[in-house]
Amino acid sequence: MKLQGDYPFQAPPERLWDALMDLELVRECIPGVKGFTPLSPDKYRVEVSMRVGIVSATYAGTLELANKAPPDSYRMIVRGSGVRTNLSAEGEITLRAEGDGTTLSFNGDVQVTGMLARAGQRLMTNVAQQQIGRFFKCLDSKIE
Repeated sequence: MKLQGDYPFQAPPERLWDALMDLELVRECIPGVKGFTPLSPDKYRVEVSMRVGIVSATYAGTLELANKAPPDSYRMIVRGSGVRTNLSAEGEITLRAEGDGTTLSFNGDVQVTGMLARAGQRLMTNVAQQQIGRFFKCLDSKIE
């Protein structure tokens, strides 16, 4: 599944970058987060609960930030699993100054196998886009 989009923020790129690198702020904004623990400076153990269609479960895995080029871009790598489901995702996040604010663009690929893929395949893209939107809306509301 391909995920991409643009989100406008009122903050300049440097402030948005700092917010994206703030562990507590990110943890507060991940929908359904149950755990967010650093494993190394750019790798985290994540546990989230989510529902897609009739499938509701807790998923655990890692989130890693790579190829960081502050305050312009980074690569995100996610690996996880849950109830008979495996997920892997990779994507590029870019920040582009626009006026007094910033446009955040993301472009990535997600592979889901197992029960979640079978039960919620038609709904997954919509649910993923909604969760991403919720995360960015929360983040935007918390940037000072």
